[in-house]
Order: sequence, then C-alpha cells, then structure tokens
Amino acid sequence: MTLKNSAKKIITHNHGGQNNHEEFREHNRNGLITSHRHSHGHSHKDGLLNGEINIHHFSMVVLLNLGITLAEFVGGIVAGSLALISDSAHNLGDTLSLIISYAAARISKRPNNYQKTFGYKRANIVAAFLNSTALLVIGIVLIIEAIKRLLKPVSINTSIVFVVGLIGLIANFTSMLILRKWSKGSLNIKSAYLHMLIDSLSSIAVLMSAVFIKIYNFKFLDSVMTILIAAYVIKEGIEIVRDSLSILMESMPVNIDIENINSALLKNPAIKDIHHLHIWALDEKNILFEAHVNLKEDVKVSDTMKVYTEIKAELEKVGINHVTIQFEYNGCKGQGLISCY
Repeated sequence: MTLKNSAKKIITHNHGGQNNHEEFREHNRNGLITSHRHSHGHSHKDGLLNGEINIHHFSMVVLLNLGITLAEFVGGIVAGSLALISDSAHNLGDTLSLIISYAAARISKRPNNYQKTFGYKRANIVAAFLNSTALLVIGIVLIIEAIKRLLKPVSINTSIVFVVGLIGLIANFTSMLILRKWSKGSLNIKSAYLHMLIDSLSSIAVLMSAVFIKIYNFKFLDSVMTILIAAYVIKEGIEIVRDSLSILMESMPVNIDIENINSALLKNPAIKDIHHLHIWALDEKNILFEAHVNLKEDVKVSDTMKVYTEIKAELEKVGINHVTIQFEYNGCKGQGLISCY
C-alpha cells in the first residue's frame, strides 16, 4: 500500500493514568482495519459526598436543619415575626438542597455504562447549578422582603427572636463545620456549605437586630442586615452558577490557554501540526483533551507511543488527566486549530 492510496490514523487514549488504550485505524480502498489494546488499573475510594463525608455526618446536618426549620416556624408564629417564619422556609429549602447534594454525590459514583460512557460524574455539577440558582432566588426574595419592611416596620417580640436566633446560629454553625472540610473539593458540596454559611450569618444578623431593636428600637436594622446578607448570597450564587454552567457547556477551563498548549506541543520535533483540538471539563477534577496530531513522518503504530507519552506529560503540567490523540500523516490538510472537516 502506498501513501497515495491511504491515510493512516492512530487513536490513543488515556484516562487519568488509570485506563490506557490505543486504537490504530488504517483507511484504504478496501475498508477499515482497527486494532485496540487496553490496559486498566482501577482504584476506588469508599465513602460518600466526594469520597469523604459519610451518611452519619449527612444525617446530622439534615436533622439539625429540620430542627431549625421547626424552631423558627413556631418561634415566628409566637413572636409575630415574619422574618423568622420566612427564615424557616429558607431553612426548609436548605434541607432540600442538602438532600439534592447528597443524592447527586451518590449518583456521581455510579460506574459508567454503554448509555453513560463517562458515568454520572456531572450529577454533582447539575446539583451545584440547581442549588446556586436557588441561592439567587433566595437572595432576591430577601431583598424584596427587606425593602417592604423598611417601608413598613413591624413590631416583634425580641426576646423570643433572640432565643430562636441563638438556637439557629448554633445549629447552622455546626452544620457549616461538618461540611466545610469537603466543600473545597466539590462545587456541589460548596453550594451546600454556602447555604449553611449564609444561614449562620442570617442567625447572627437576627441576634444583632434583636439586641439593637430591644435597646434602641432600631426597627430598620433588621432590614439593613437582611439586604447585606442577601447581597452576599447573590454574589456567591452567581460565582457557582458561572462555574457550574461553564462545565455543563463544556467551555475551556479558565486556567488553560489553548494557544499556549498548541505552542508547547509543536515544540515536539515529531509533530507537524495539531487540529480538531478540544479541551473541556467533565467535572471539577477531570479535564479532557482530544486532538488530531499530524506527524512529519509516516511511522509504525508502536513508534507513536513515544510521541503520545511526551504529549501526555506536557498536558499533565496544566492538569489535563484524560487524553485522546488521533495521530495522522497527511490528514486534514489546511485546517484550523479547533476544526477538521
């Protein structure tokens, strides 16, 4: 077979250093010949919610939030405080968000299958998007209610509000401490953690307002503190919505520059050009790379492994851990960096 009658393509894959396989495809007039080689090395971590927090920790957080919800609802009715009743609804929403986060973390650990070839890892991202969207809605509602209270202040039983606020602060702070350790490694858990953080700040605001209203009759202070807290809610919600939506839209990770990567790979003396290059994140921890790599010489399949290993090592420097390369010789001529038609 001559090069005039064929175009050779070799596809090599790497899955985060665990599963490696390479596929050689040779297209000619007679059809397609494909060979596939695999090497698998799996490692699994037991546990829930990002491999760390367990069912007991989760149950404690949910029970604490259900307790806060009940205490604030009853306390709000007795004290005549709309703020406490509203916050009880807020905490009920937080409890639901925790359940969503937990369910998503469980689902994300399911193995891949023929229908979900990447598995269910993005369940965490979907949960983070839903929870952070809820944060935005909560923030907007809080601001609207605060403005109404500024225009028409109401009298409340500050003693009951203070006691209930103190109970809420202790429970929310405990929940926040439980989730804090695992919030750094998952957008999903971070969104749940922020719910608890915001609730803790809300409880502090309730306590401060109760004290100042009792002493100085500053009824407006409750609304002012609510607006400040709501502004923080919206800020944090926007950040998580942005990050989770970026992953769901398969955008380029913010810490990676595609042109810098192309320049670094072209320094390899065996590579002529790179095209059909795509980089995206599966979740917060898995960044995927695929590209067609035109080689300067027509080489054997076994010879491409050296080039592949060098490419993989270069990509690992920027955190890319899943690499798929289609090696070519005289393939896709004259195409741009991200296209091949």
